Amino acid sequence: MKLSKEAQAKMNEMQDLENKYGLVVFRAGLSHMIDTGVRNLDDKSVGVLIEQIVKKGEADKANGVISIMTPEFQCEIIRCAAELARFSIWTLLAYIKKHVVINM
Repeated sequence: MKLSKEAQAKMNEMQDLENKYGLVVFRAGLSHMIDTGVRNLDDKSVGVLIEQIVKKGEADKANGVISIMTPEFQCEIIRCAAELARFSIWTLLAYIKKHVVINM
């Protein structure tokens, strides 16, 4: 797969970080970054976020604001993310590597 110049530059930046910190710290950094997001997707936080999205959607609708994404769609994304957060980080990364096509 041929990467765009911009995508290749980003890959090089990532490689530079791995070289700078070493494989163990780099992988731990990836794990921590994802884990931080996962920990913020607990049931309570998700409920609060969905409530905020719904309230904003109602206010936007009352004010005639048209959004590209409906509040319902945004809430589905949050619910999906919360379910994904139940998997281990390495299972998620392995799944992405094998099954999620990423075009750069």
